[in-house]
Amino acid sequence: MSVEKLNGKETSRGSLRVAAVRRGRFPEERDAVVSLDGEPVVRLKHFSGRRSARVSPWIEATVARDDEALAAELVRALADLLPPGGYLMIGYGDDETERGLKRRFPPVATPLGKALFDAGATWFKDWYYPEGWMEGGMKLQGNKAVSEEARRTHLAELRAEVEEWLRRVGDEDDALVRRARERAEAALASE
Repeated sequence: MSVEKLNGKETSRGSLRVAAVRRGRFPEERDAVVSLDGEPVVRLKHFSGRRSARVSPWIEATVARDDEALAAELVRALADLLPPGGYLMIGYGDDETERGLKRRFPPVATPLGKALFDAGATWFKDWYYPEGWMEGGMKLQGNKAVSEEARRTHLAELRAEVEEWLRRVGDEDDALVRRARERAEAALASE
């Protein structure tokens, strides 16, 4: 799928518009800016995959994070462009996702992790220390399962990780932990 499929996609704040698309480093790669009411809300790199090398499609993006609900809508719109086995990497930094990941919260307990989970991601990787210079900054990767069997396996592992964290974290009187617990419990309830 191409990033142009985002044109006209409705959000709670209006329709998305792909404002600029240009070729990336490879023929399968596109860089784009997506706007909402004329304001950029997503900057992304989309790789459509390469079957000959068995490389799945992926998207790396930064999304507007000032509104957690809108950020979740943007993540879902991006994830909808990807087939099973595709993955989405969302940049983070100086936000609640970074604070939670640094405190070893499960990714699904952070705002971006929960948005990725709600958009179909079942496996996560925190690129908290990107290697080399071409990987960019910190990002949270969420992979869509390649099959129903893989999805069930990932969800079982995720459930075990979240349940263990919930037991360990207890009922701390900390607003960050409280919000993270709510996200984690919602993720467990929605599986």
